Amino acid sequence: MIRYIENDEKQNIRELYEECFSDSRELTDYYFENRLPKNFVAVNEKDGQIVSGLHLVPKTAVIGKLKSRVMYIYGIGTRQYARQQGNMSELMRSVITDMYQDMEAFTYLIPTDKMSADICKRYGFEYVMDKPFTKPMENWKKATHSLILRKADKTDLVRLSIFAQSNTENKYKVTLSKDGDYFKELTTLIDVEGGEIEVYVENKVIMGYRVWIGNEIYEEVLDPSIQSMSYYENEGSPYLMARIMSVRKTLRMLGFYGNGTVIIRISDPVISENNGTFKFTYHHGSVKMDRLDDDVVPEIDVTIGELTAHVFGYSQIEGLPSVAESSTVFINDYI
Repeated sequence: MIRYIENDEKQNIRELYEECFSDSRELTDYYFENRLPKNFVAVNEKDGQIVSGLHLVPKTAVIGKLKSRVMYIYGIGTRQYARQQGNMSELMRSVITDMYQDMEAFTYLIPTDKMSADICKRYGFEYVMDKPFTKPMENWKKATHSLILRKADKTDLVRLSIFAQSNTENKYKVTLSKDGDYFKELTTLIDVEGGEIEVYVENKVIMGYRVWIGNEIYEEVLDPSIQSMSYYENEGSPYLMARIMSVRKTLRMLGFYGNGTVIIRISDPVISENNGTFKFTYHHGSVKMDRLDDDVVPEIDVTIGELTAHVFGYSQIEGLPSVAESSTVFINDYI
């Protein structure tokens, strides 16, 4: 049986969580005490026992110029004895269908390895963002006398939020809202994991920040004028996967470039309503989507995953008008 467990049952998922993940005791305690109560947990039960589970973390995404709630799928796991029996497949399909019915624009997750990514592709997920490689330390540029690099403190959080929202929402078409709560939760996580936020300041104005967790860069946002100070390479490795839930809603929030029409056939392995042939009429960013008869010959034939990667600018489908430039998704988040 697939269901969403109640708040007073959520601690029952811990045994499954600890079996599937190797997080430290401190991080697990932090998650279950501070983050889990705000999240949704879907489980697949057999004979009264939880055999599979996943966590839905509500996030506020900025899509184009509009804000919308999206779900980050986290903590996907199945008990060892119940694997290879279709339990997670049942759960994923059910949850994805629920999100479509709730009119979510898209959902996302961060696969742990290639095998996990390949499994996620079965449900319509595709990569939409790379994680940049970190430059060798000897290539890190030092701050100048007017540009100071220092450790952030609690008095910086409000200004950090204002800077982050301005610089990410103006640069990227799909990102998370980096409001005050985002940085409060981030600093709590840093305290647990061991890390810090360092800020670039020039004439008392924040010009950028870099978040360290352990010895890895978790997030870096810099003003365009100091982009040369980045510790990141221009290349990276696949990191974050997403899938569109409601094609209509997502394209209304983003829109195609230019003016015209295009007939597309979409195949979706989970959401039957997304399957079919559609005519898209686009004009100055607005998009109208009309379903056509199945015998209409499409100009372009795509999977929902391919369409997601195209819409988010990760890869381009020949003949399909662009929605976003490359590297237009910026989501660094795990809990």
